[in-house]
Amino acid sequence: MADPQIKAVKDRMWKLKQDIQGEEKNRDDWVAQLALLNKFSEEGAAPEDYDTITEEISGHIAVIDGRLVPLLEQLAALEAQLPQPAAPAVPLFDPEKHPLLKKSVEKVEPEKPVVYNTGDIVEVQWTDKLWYKAKITTILGSASTPKYHVKFLDYEETMTADADAIRPIQNKRKRDFEPESAPAKATSSPHVITGAPVVHPKPQSSKPEWANNQGRKERTIGSTKALNSRVNNWKDFTSKGVGKKVAKKESMFRSGTTVDSRVGFTGSGAGMTETVKRVRYDTKADAEEEIKEAAENDMPAPKAKPDYFRKSDHNRKSGYNGRTRY
Repeated sequence: MADPQIKAVKDRMWKLKQDIQGEEKNRDDWVAQLALLNKFSEEGAAPEDYDTITEEISGHIAVIDGRLVPLLEQLAALEAQLPQPAAPAVPLFDPEKHPLLKKSVEKVEPEKPVVYNTGDIVEVQWTDKLWYKAKITTILGSASTPKYHVKFLDYEETMTADADAIRPIQNKRKRDFEPESAPAKATSSPHVITGAPVVHPKPQSSKPEWANNQGRKERTIGSTKALNSRVNNWKDFTSKGVGKKVAKKESMFRSGTTVDSRVGFTGSGAGMTETVKRVRYDTKADAEEEIKEAAENDMPAPKAKPDYFRKSDHNRKSGYNGRTRY
């Protein structure tokens, strides 16, 4: 068969397999619903129209089976059209038939699928790829591809897992106790002296005695009198202080008792200086004096000057030179 024909056959086979997978998935869903109804009926919680629903589900399953039969036949016919692979070459020498190598060759038997029942305690793989203990509550799917609805024992979680995600509990076997071997009996001979073993009464240390005595010795405290004398000496030292004492001298500065008083010197002959109160200058008094002088001299009254003129006159009279006075 030419390559284009083989490719066309494989394409048709691929389409048939897709159709078969869709029908089988639909059939598995109906089978799961039927199993769920059967479980409810066993528990006594079946609905009123239980018989009608089961008949409908069985009818759907029969229709799907009727559609699957021709599809499977077409797939088998297409597989027959493909070229069959060549038979493997017969080995010239079979090691299983050799008398010496017959024992060394081990036949690997295929593992039988494990069948679980409702209520079994198994280990289920969670989404984090770790295994947890769970209990099988419901078996769904078909016999070829079963699905198990489980509830975890240590957590309030449930899930539906495939057969690949379930395994039996692996019990770790503890190591068997190995009994001590019995001591071999001593055989007596004329050239060997046998007797009870001699045990040294005191175990020998690896260090000599002088090395063990090099540790720190405990400090001994003398009599109570010596201790009290040291305490008294320390108290005397702290009360006297360090260094020579300087005679206290009276200060030559004196200050008043009020807040505004200033500092004075003793023995200078001058009294305490008084603080001059700061008073705002009154320009109205100057204006009144000028009016009075003009009236006495029969002169016209002077005009009122602005404040800055009055301040300048005051500064001129008081001798202010523009700098701050203390």
